[in-house]
Parts: sequence; C-alpha cells; structure tokens
Amino acid sequence: MGWGASPQQVETWLDIARQQLSEKRYEAAVQTAKRVLSHVPANSKPAGEACDVLGIAYSMLEEFDAAYESYSKALDVLPDEATIWHNRAGAARFTMRFGQSVRDLERALELGGLPQVRERWEEELAFIRKIAQNEMALRGPAFTLDDLIEQQELFQSALHLMEERRWAEAESRLRRVIEMGDCHPQPWGNLAGCLMVQQRYDEAERALRRALEIDPEYDLALRNLALLPTIRQTGIQEFQIRHPFKGRQMKQEITFIEGYG
Repeated sequence: MGWGASPQQVETWLDIARQQLSEKRYEAAVQTAKRVLSHVPANSKPAGEACDVLGIAYSMLEEFDAAYESYSKALDVLPDEATIWHNRAGAARFTMRFGQSVRDLERALELGGLPQVRERWEEELAFIRKIAQNEMALRGPAFTLDDLIEQQELFQSALHLMEERRWAEAESRLRRVIEMGDCHPQPWGNLAGCLMVQQRYDEAERALRRALEIDPEYDLALRNLALLPTIRQTGIQEFQIRHPFKGRQMKQEITFIEGYG
C-alpha cells in the first residue's frame, strides 16, 4: 500500500495520537494510530511510530496481547529504538513471555537508553531475569533461555488458536508445550478445554487430574472437573479463556519519549 495522505497530514495525526496518550485518552489514541496505519506503507517510519503508539495505548488499557503485537510491528520498522524494546518487555511479562522479556530488556540496555531510565531498566531486568531463571530451573539444568522463549511463545499461540476456536491446532501446540517441560497446570487445563470441546471427555478428565497433580488448588481445573459429569451430558455451552493479568491492579512501567531521531 502506498501513501493515502500527505506526510504533513500523517505527522499531524501522530502528534494528535501522542497528545491523546499524554491526556490518558487511550481509546482515542488507538483510533488515531489506526488512521495513520490505514494511510501509510507498513514498512514506513510513520507506521512504526503509529504501532508504538498502539502498543502504549493497549498496554495502558491492559490489552497486553495487542500491545505485544503492536510493539513487535513497531520494532520491525524501528529496530534501534531502545524505548520500544523496553516497552515490549513489559507486554511480554504480562503475557507470560518471561524469557522474551529478558531478551527485550537486554536489547534495550544494549542500545543505550536515556541516563535517567537506565537504572530502572537494570532493576527490571534483574527482576525478570530471576523469574526466568526460576522457570528454567523447574524444567531442568539443560533448559535454556531460548527453550523458555520457544515454549512460552508456543503457549501463547495455543491460546490464540483457542480464541479462534481452532481446537485441534491448539491441542497440538499445548501438547508440544507439555513435552518441552511439564511443570505448570495451565497447559493441562487448557488442553482439557480443547478436548472437552471435541467431546473427548475421558482424555479431558485425565488432563484435569494431571493439572491438579501439579497444583491441587488450581481453581479452573477443580471447577471443570466438578462440572465434567454435566458437560458429558450437555456439552460445553460457552468457553472462555482467562487472561492472568487482565483487570488486576498493577504498576505498569512504560517509557514514553516524544518523537524519534
């Protein structure tokens, strides 16, 4: 796609979007950034800037999957912007991509960053690196950061497939997640959901019981296991995916720098 508006008009829209961010009008910023994207080539600098705006707005709206995707598109165009790497690290953290969050913060620090934020970024890196190291230790001494990144991305892609009701594909991804390291109940709980929708109730029950072996207090598995006799008779009427950080009170660390060099 070529340019559908003049560069001057596009820059005006970007200025408006940044002002909307500063005024905490995040829904409006989303709409303005999308307007920019509908008028510029996907690989242009304004497209990268608009995707960065989207990432910030979605982060503040706690739409972390959309934020991660938007930051990733921004980095395709603006790979040397330390603040975007930092901000994607936050979205990665809130989508349980702890390994990727480490990598993104390392890259942000490699690129320099402003002196007034580097100390904070280093503290964030130490925090998320400890989480990633604990996750790797659960999976065994040979499990690397690259393995963790791959496994956690597989899990997120499985959730997206579930949202699209592509149950068999999601099941395959979840089984791969489990094969890589069977240490958390959530992949088993989601696998059980895929199996129940496919009316494979005995397999679903085994998956739920395995989830509870890992965490006897895992509430979704407890609830679904209790409902399973009814589900066997009626099928699943509605299926919802719970996003772990959505709606919680949390401190979000977003770096917002006006303009690009």
